[in-house]
Amino acid sequence: MIDPAAIRYLKRTAIDATKWNRCVQQAPNGWIYSLSFFLDGIGSWDALVLGDYEYIMPLPKKRKYGIPYIYIPPFTGQLGIIGAEPVSSELVHDFIRAIPESFLLADLLMNELNPPASQQHGSVSRRTNYIIPLEEDYSTIYDRFTEDAKKNIRRTEASGLTASQDVAMDQVIRLFVEAYGEKNKHISRNDYARFKILAGQCIDRGYGFAIGIRDSDNDLVAAAFFGKDEKRVYYILGAPNQQGRKTNAVHSLIDEVIRKYAGSGLIFDFEGSDIPSVAQFYRKFSPMSRQYDLVQLNRLPRWLQHLRNRPDNT
Repeated sequence: MIDPAAIRYLKRTAIDATKWNRCVQQAPNGWIYSLSFFLDGIGSWDALVLGDYEYIMPLPKKRKYGIPYIYIPPFTGQLGIIGAEPVSSELVHDFIRAIPESFLLADLLMNELNPPASQQHGSVSRRTNYIIPLEEDYSTIYDRFTEDAKKNIRRTEASGLTASQDVAMDQVIRLFVEAYGEKNKHISRNDYARFKILAGQCIDRGYGFAIGIRDSDNDLVAAAFFGKDEKRVYYILGAPNQQGRKTNAVHSLIDEVIRKYAGSGLIFDFEGSDIPSVAQFYRKFSPMSRQYDLVQLNRLPRWLQHLRNRPDNT
C-alpha cells in the first residue's frame, strides 16, 4: 500500500539526477524523453517523486500571463508516471492529485504502461502510438510491410537514392521547417534552436543519431533525427524535400533504420500519431498500436475561464 503523502513535489534544483536517471533506466516505461539531460534540454521542469525515486513523474512547465502551467514540449513523446514496478490506477489517481494547485492548467502526457486516468481529474482523451518490435530478422519484419510500402522502397532504390550518415542537425531541422513548419506554428524559433542543441547532446552521449537519404548528385532529399536508448529507437523529427516527396524517400529512411536494428530486441517507436494522414503512413509498416492518455486539468477560477484554451507554445 502506497501512502499518497509520500509523493513529493520537487523543484528541478532539488532532484537527484543520479537517482532520477536510475529510475528511468530501470523502468520498462522509462524512455529517452524522461532522462534528466533530455528534460533539461527542452526547458524548465519540476517533478513528482514517490519515496526514494521508486516512481517519478516529470512536469515540464511554463508561464503565460503570469499563470504557471504544465505543458507538452515540442519533440517530446510519452512522459507520465515511471517506475520499475507496475503502475496501478490508484497510483495514477494519487500522482495527479499531488500536482500542486499553483498549476492552474496542465496537459499531462501519460504513457502506454499507465492505466487509464479517471475523468474526475479533468478532460481525458486517448492517444495512439505505433511501434514495431525489432526482435526478428529484417526479412521477417519487411515481409509484414504493406505492398505499397515495399513498392515505394523499391522505387527509392531504383532511383539511385542511398542512405547517408553524414547529416547535420541544421539540415534535419531545415527540411522539417520547410515541409511542416506551417502545420506546426506553435513551435517557435527558440524551440528549434533548443532542440538542435539537445539533439547534438543526444548524439554525443550515444542517445541518438541523424540519418538522411541522398540522390545520385549527393543532394539530401530526406533526413531525420532518431533518439535511441537501451529500450527503443524513436522517430522524433524527420521530413523530405520536394524531390524526396516525389520519390517517397521517407519510406526508405525508416526502412534503413529498421534494417539496421532488426534483431536487436529494441522497439521502433513512431511517436504517434492521431493525425489521420500520418497514422496512415505509419500503418504501411504494419506496426502494433498502443494507447495512452492525455489528461488536461483546468483549475482556472471562473473569472479567468476565457483563458480555458491551452496557452500556446511561445
